[in-house]
Amino acid sequence: MFDRSKLPPLSPFLLARIAEMLALPWRACRLRDCRRRGRCCWVSRNTQQPFCLRNLDAGQRAQFDAVAEEVRDIVDYSSFFSRVTFASPYRDTRALQDAGMAVARTVKSGAALREFRAFEAMRAARPPAEYDGEEPPLPEGWQDLR
Repeated sequence: MFDRSKLPPLSPFLLARIAEMLALPWRACRLRDCRRRGRCCWVSRNTQQPFCLRNLDAGQRAQFDAVAEEVRDIVDYSSFFSRVTFASPYRDTRALQDAGMAVARTVKSGAALREFRAFEAMRAARPPAEYDGEEPPLPEGWQDLR
């Protein structure tokens, strides 16, 4: 299995875009600038993360990290020629992937954005999710090829 702890930390810019997509500047941030502007304005020097992440409890932080990992994967592997389509047949997993696609679109520009739009069109052509719940884990001994 792939060890995600060896990956470099997410950029503060990407973490701020994820927090904004989840409306954390409005709902969880205690800084007036963030609430008024509706976006993350301050990043901690020590952790290189937006200040609003300090106000999340363990469960909320786990959900934020799940979205962040999905966004990282989409930003890194979203190519028209990619074999990974991020179009799960399970509704809950697809909702997480849809949120990741929305954030990944905001960090692309220029030629990368054109390629991402082609990837989005290819993904939209996939059949809709048909099963309830999350995608089941792989059996033991199988490699995680996501």
